[in-house]
Amino acid sequence: AERIRVALAGRIVLSVDGTPIPVTASFGVAATPPATTASELFAAADAAMYEAKKGGRNRVQTAPAPVAHS
Repeated sequence: AERIRVALAGRIVLSVDGTPIPVTASFGVAATPPATTASELFAAADAAMYEAKKGGRNRVQTAPAPVAHS
């Protein structure tokens, strides 16, 4: 995720009038044991992404711990 974030930040995107537009990306990353559902894994990654945005954007945030099976 960090390599993708850096690659995107290095891109130059131009507006219609030629003005450079900075590109940023925030990513949430989560890990899980095999017994956890896909829904729980996506929820953890989604929560981590919102934490990345709250923490200043343009960063990668990992979920605090592996998702526990509920």
